[in-house]
Amino acid sequence: MTFTAKARLLVALGLGLAGLASAPLAFADGTPTELTVSAKQYKQYFREASKEFDVPVELLQSIAYAETRWHPHVPKGKGKKNGEPEVEVESHHGQPISYGIMGLRNDGHFGQSLVQGAALIRVTPEQAASDTRTNIRAAAALLAHYGARKNKAFPLEDWESAVARYSGIPQPEIAQIYTYEVLTAIRQGRRSNMFEIDQKHVEMEKVYGKDKLRKLSARRIMIETGTPDPKISAPDFVDTPNKK
Repeated sequence: MTFTAKARLLVALGLGLAGLASAPLAFADGTPTELTVSAKQYKQYFREASKEFDVPVELLQSIAYAETRWHPHVPKGKGKKNGEPEVEVESHHGQPISYGIMGLRNDGHFGQSLVQGAALIRVTPEQAASDTRTNIRAAAALLAHYGARKNKAFPLEDWESAVARYSGIPQPEIAQIYTYEVLTAIRQGRRSNMFEIDQKHVEMEKVYGKDKLRKLSARRIMIETGTPDPKISAPDFVDTPNKK
């Protein structure tokens, strides 16, 4: 793959991850933030799917955070107007859209996770795209499938390859940026009134090795994209839980 094509993949990744550095941490002013009704309901859905498919609940929470900030994606004009914090999305400069809170895909760039996940739980792709609980179940089933008989008792480090495959990014070095963000959010914890990721220790060096981890945790990764805004960046994370 050419550098330009890789850059496009990173741009796509950036759509889901660009706001990570500025996201509220667990306790913004030392005072716990009350979750919205929708966020509380999503937490219950994550727990149910974790139990049903035997995958770590933290991974479901963090993937949803990386993909959508717990704001389900719906195609433009398809919003349900039911009070959920939905985001209407449409193809932009050829970039395919994702579906639901878990960012499932159905395109030639990032794969058919929507169709595959729906098949695993025996629902239609339309149901998996439009119903949040079903979207989470489809994603959990897909993650369990990619986990190759792992279960939630396994260390989170052992799930990195499954998360990379879930991302749909074909280049391993780019998929690692995605998995790094997902695992770092778990290691540090994340919370606002709209989302919550349970904090849990992750041995990042065990996952990536010392040299790779140094690169992934660099303060800023900048690349040329060939767009009017010529650079994007993968945000830095200070490896200190719940502190800026």
